[in-house]
Amino acid sequence: METVPAKLTPKLVNELVKEGWYSNRSEAVRDAVRELVEKMRLETLNDAIKKDIEWGLNG
Repeated sequence: METVPAKLTPKLVNELVKEGWYSNRSEAVRDAVRELVEKMRLETLNDAIKKDIEWGLNG
């Protein structure tokens, strides 16, 4: 696995670990990136569907 350096405000991630949502900061950041990638995929799919609908309605 490749390491990607990033600077974050500790409060952003440390609270999630402190409250037990994640076992460590790396896990929290990986999960956040996964969620972002999934969100972007869904947005791309939704845009394609909208374009198909427009094409179907207007030719």
